Amino acid sequence: MRIPPRPLSELYRLHAASVFRRARRLLGNEAEAHEVVQDLFVSLLERPEQFAGRSTMSTFLYGATTHLCLNRLRNERNRARLMRGRTEPAEEAPHTSADDVLALRAALASLPTQLAEVAVYYFVDELSHQEIATLLGCSRRHVGNLVLRVQQWGQAQEEDACSAS
Repeated sequence: MRIPPRPLSELYRLHAASVFRRARRLLGNEAEAHEVVQDLFVSLLERPEQFAGRSTMSTFLYGATTHLCLNRLRNERNRARLMRGRTEPAEEAPHTSADDVLALRAALASLPTQLAEVAVYYFVDELSHQEIATLLGCSRRHVGNLVLRVQQWGQAQEEDACSAS
């Protein structure tokens, strides 16, 4: 016997705060984090079947929030690239920790979605390979391969930056 799903209002009451915290942490912007919360729960209202019950609701929301945030970062990067083509380049700001955060967000936006998700789960959230495998619905070995690809990508980016300077 399948347990009937909870009403969306109850899911929102139970999970909106954790979705907001996750989005704010990844995006660094409260207004955008609120938009992610709204987008995610509107999406569940319009397409409740996207939660297939293969995991807990909190696990599903964690992954969905990460995915939405990475899409926002990617879209922001594309907008910035298009705007640079229309205006003169700005002077480079001195390197600060805020610049590091922006660089990290830009790097995540340039990675393929699955690699960006693994990078966030492993390096930011410090989840184990097994925890990531559960979130992504794949094997621990595959997660290990993805982490290795992220590390290789990061090393290539560092080498490119060193050769450019």
